[in-house]
Amino acid sequence: MYYRCELLVNGMAYDATNELVNWADVEMSFKRGDYDGVVRSFSTKFEFANGAFSLLLKEYLEQYLNSSATIVFYIRNNSWLLNEKFRCALDFSTFTYSNTTCEINAVDNSLASLIKSKKGTQYEYPVSELKDSTPLYYDRLEMTSHIEWLIPSQSDSSDIVYEFTASNGKDFYMVPLYIKTSEIATKNIIEVYDVEYEKITEKENELSVKNKFPYFFDNISARPLTVSVKCKFDIAHRLFVSELVLHKIDKSGNHTNVYNLSLPDRNPTVHTVDIDKTVTLEPGEKLSLFFHAVKTTTGGNVTVTLSNMTIPMTIEFIARDKPIDVDVIKPVTLLNRLLRSINNDKDGVIGEIAVPDNPNLYIGINNALIVPAESIRGLEKAKVYTSYTKFANWMSAVFGFVPVIGENKVTFVPRDTLFQDKEVKDLGDAVTDFSYNVDSSMVYSRVKVGYDKQDYDSVNGRDEFHFTNEYTTGITLTDNVFEMISPYRADVYGIEFLAAKQGEKTTDSDSDNDVFFVGALLSDSKYKLIRWNVSGVISPSTMFNVMYAPFYMIDANKGFLAAFAQTLNFASSDGNSDVSFNGESVKDDFVLGSRLFSVGELSVETGDLETPSDLSGYIRVEKNGHIYKGYVKSVSYNYGRPEAVKYILIVKDVN
Repeated sequence: MYYRCELLVNGMAYDATNELVNWADVEMSFKRGDYDGVVRSFSTKFEFANGAFSLLLKEYLEQYLNSSATIVFYIRNNSWLLNEKFRCALDFSTFTYSNTTCEINAVDNSLASLIKSKKGTQYEYPVSELKDSTPLYYDRLEMTSHIEWLIPSQSDSSDIVYEFTASNGKDFYMVPLYIKTSEIATKNIIEVYDVEYEKITEKENELSVKNKFPYFFDNISARPLTVSVKCKFDIAHRLFVSELVLHKIDKSGNHTNVYNLSLPDRNPTVHTVDIDKTVTLEPGEKLSLFFHAVKTTTGGNVTVTLSNMTIPMTIEFIARDKPIDVDVIKPVTLLNRLLRSINNDKDGVIGEIAVPDNPNLYIGINNALIVPAESIRGLEKAKVYTSYTKFANWMSAVFGFVPVIGENKVTFVPRDTLFQDKEVKDLGDAVTDFSYNVDSSMVYSRVKVGYDKQDYDSVNGRDEFHFTNEYTTGITLTDNVFEMISPYRADVYGIEFLAAKQGEKTTDSDSDNDVFFVGALLSDSKYKLIRWNVSGVISPSTMFNVMYAPFYMIDANKGFLAAFAQTLNFASSDGNSDVSFNGESVKDDFVLGSRLFSVGELSVETGDLETPSDLSGYIRVEKNGHIYKGYVKSVSYNYGRPEAVKYILIVKDVN
């Protein structure tokens, strides 16, 4: 087999085969990192003598730092034709020379090298430049709200005492209510108020008093609202007939009795007020609480004493806020913008997400949309902040998709397509330096999967299940932990809390730089959220992003995880662990099934110098009565001399 080295300078080709001094160091390798696609690499320093040295020195002396040269390597095949194996530019900023030789490094301007050097760089892009022409119709998440009112005491006594006059049945005394705690999760739905103790008198033949009743709760939305009203305390009544009334007041001031406790003319009598009502309030309807001094013939004072308040006036309800439109970005659009940045803002590099034709299996990635936090908040000049590393880690953790890097293209594919059950080369038993070992870095006793836990200022956040789940593998040989954490967020409450901040233009949020994603389908000229069957949450009917729960992240990566575990045993969750998906509890153990490969590695050398044309299949090796099947982890070829080829294989199985 014949090797040829060529220098290209000023458009002229020069045969430098016999003038490359360090032929023995010229090596090209194929390497697989992080169990994704195989990429090429090669030696980066070359030493030249004689005419090649003179040619490069002349170029440098004439062009200085504008010098340009390229090195090309060929191998002559059996038909005596030259096949190019690789080429690369030379870096004159590394040029050194002596009396007889010069040294110069190669510029590995391959796409893989560019990505490696810039993959961790955080970029920011205006959402307006990347957003899809169709917005997401975010129809909100139902949230629980809780408000408590206290009835204050008018004396130093722990009991609450009120006195009022009963005359003519036209006097109403408002029960004072002061807000103790208030967590209202949805804006634009209700208003709540304190109520002072005061007397309201209805004049003869005048009904306007109906509109004067102070109220403590008001449905200001355009939709009916169902609320749970609770209150419990003891009440002692002395002299004359009266009643405690909880009324619903409509827009016209008409009252509807919700709760009524009659206090008869006895001296004294203790009753228990026990309000536990579910009330539907139409738009504009309000709630009011008061004493009514019932008409008597003689009039007189009434004394009531409130004590033992076990439940203050409490209202809870579940509601969703007004829908909003949110700008979204398709993942492939963001990928291509990242690659353009990596390529120094030049065209020529393409990004692709190759989804196999199986809608049910790949519904998660087929319908994923990137949602920047600033877009959710509706901020002007919203931006998205991310790096290639974050994008790639998101694709891997959530969907099991990994990159394959070519000359000018990056394609994200399902990991299992890179470890196919097909033979691409048979080395037989013609191998030397045989060595098998267990890759201890791939042995884990625990697995953490999901998303970083978020701290919410709301009890609703306890319902969130898009956080980190931890599992044990049953392995006791090590305490290594494998983490499969998405840098992009899928927590629905995080999205809802940001949406609730719309309009707060000058208020910063800790989440403003975060990147979220949702699953949505195009419908009626807008993207609509996909909702799956889920239980164990506050509002199953409005919960979304179920398909991106840690449970489904495991499913997307189960063949990879099966390399070191047969079953993942649930240990704990940072979020809601009471959820179930189609009857399967998040606490159930996860049986992983067939593995893509094992934790074994096989090292061999062979005189077979031909590179497999397809590196997605396995290479067969036969040794000592066993057959080994393994995928290329690395393979090195020396083009300066016909040395044995060195393989390191990720073992699929041994028979």
